[in-house]
Amino acid sequence: MKVTIKDIAHKLDLNFSSVSRALNNKPGVSEETRKLVVETAKEMGYRPNVIARGLVSNVTKTIGILMPDIINPLFGEITTAIIETANENDYDVFLCISNWNNEKEIDNIHAIQQKQVDGIIAKSVSDESGLLLEQASVPVVGYETWMKNNKFSSVSTDNEKGGHIAAEHLISCGYRKTGILHGPINSSAGLHRRNGFYKAYKEHSLKHDKSLLYLGDYNIKSGYALAKKLLKEHPDCDSVLAGNDVIALGVLQYLEEQGIKPGEEFGVIGFDNISFSHLPQIQLTTVKQPKYSIGRIITKLLFDEIKNKQEGIQNFPQRILLEPELIVRKTTCNQIQS
Repeated sequence: MKVTIKDIAHKLDLNFSSVSRALNNKPGVSEETRKLVVETAKEMGYRPNVIARGLVSNVTKTIGILMPDIINPLFGEITTAIIETANENDYDVFLCISNWNNEKEIDNIHAIQQKQVDGIIAKSVSDESGLLLEQASVPVVGYETWMKNNKFSSVSTDNEKGGHIAAEHLISCGYRKTGILHGPINSSAGLHRRNGFYKAYKEHSLKHDKSLLYLGDYNIKSGYALAKKLLKEHPDCDSVLAGNDVIALGVLQYLEEQGIKPGEEFGVIGFDNISFSHLPQIQLTTVKQPKYSIGRIITKLLFDEIKNKQEGIQNFPQRILLEPELIVRKTTCNQIQS
């Protein structure tokens, strides 16, 4: 049975208002009474009704989190960092997963706002969702959601730089015909990574065949299918830049079935440095994102904006870019001659 303020008042033989003031740290009760009420509330297992409290104070101490999935360890680690940081600040979270479905994501945005959250953290999968988030009545901070004329802050890895350092590594290895296997065309992260890749090629006076670009989904199945199509249509391709490590795992699966040895006969580089990538059986070369730092920075930035809103201070959108890092393992090599 749920314990209420009336239950605590009855046990201590106090009136309802005194218990309420004590629990909400309001004046009008002695310090001795306050401590007694708080201790008794803990003993009885009392938990405040944050929705009811929010109707009075306009503060629910809850934030909404919108992610495309948490099966991918990238989003799982970022979400973990968000939840931990929120809990450290006495905030609860309301988590919604869209599974990369635009319609479901829009439904999730409406559901989050109906929960009367104090703020929203979102990795949106479409511009339509981004525009809907811009209209939210609470502060919003996005992961990789910076758009032209953006009205809310965003935190991400510098994806263009990540694509650039990936290309520099492949070029230094001697690879010259790299297939680019990325996610959906509306992925801003993929677009920025490709821009960085092409920029590096241009700096080395190299041309990249645009027919080597294949778009799909950010999963293993798509990576496998795209690798199969790439090598069928371009059998002289010597390497792959995958849109993320999960796509790269699908590429490695296909190469193994074809008897092609990564790092010796073919180069593969991923993006994210998820936990699977360093396993002895995989040893994937990749571009590392500071996943845990991203989650904590996003959450702290949101809390700052929530505080500003409560104090009547205007929030100005910020774009925070974190440094990517190249992690060289066994799926690329430095022994190929150009």
